[in-house]
Amino acid sequence: FQQTQRRDVQLVSGAARARPAEMQGARLAIVTDTLDGEPLQAARGFLDAGGTVFFVMKSADGAATLAQLAGVGVIPAGEAPGPGYALLGQIDFDHPLFAPFADPRFSDFTKIHFWKHRRVDLSGVKGARVLARFDQGDPALVQFPAGRGTLLALTSGWHPADSQLALSTKFVPLLYAM
Repeated sequence: FQQTQRRDVQLVSGAARARPAEMQGARLAIVTDTLDGEPLQAARGFLDAGGTVFFVMKSADGAATLAQLAGVGVIPAGEAPGPGYALLGQIDFDHPLFAPFADPRFSDFTKIHFWKHRRVDLSGVKGARVLARFDQGDPALVQFPAGRGTLLALTSGWHPADSQLALSTKFVPLLYAM
């Protein structure tokens, strides 16, 4: 993230140890691991206060953290089967997160391969909005209302073992849109 006159960027590592006071003034928290105890409560409080949390599911075990952040009982999840890779097959370009990519010059996401992703069952989750799906139909990026805030969940990691997302030219603009 680059700092600009309009954007004061401060990156704080170690969200698993984040305390509520450390999250004050933040607009976006990125969570890339499972949470419990005080860090989970801090993230939930951040959402309740109107913040945005971007949760990256690096494994199916992350479904418990996702459910707690979303304020729902259980979100069933498992590793998606199949050899090869998945692509983003359906994207909601009407959503503000993807609106900057709506122009045909920027809407091609087919060069981003996802080697692994988690299959989540959202049938029991009220208000969940799928913003992007993999070509097999599994949710890739989901938005949940949470308190006064917004929870965004990516069902794949962005590290090279899971996907090429972090290497894509779309990665930084997508994070900025959040």
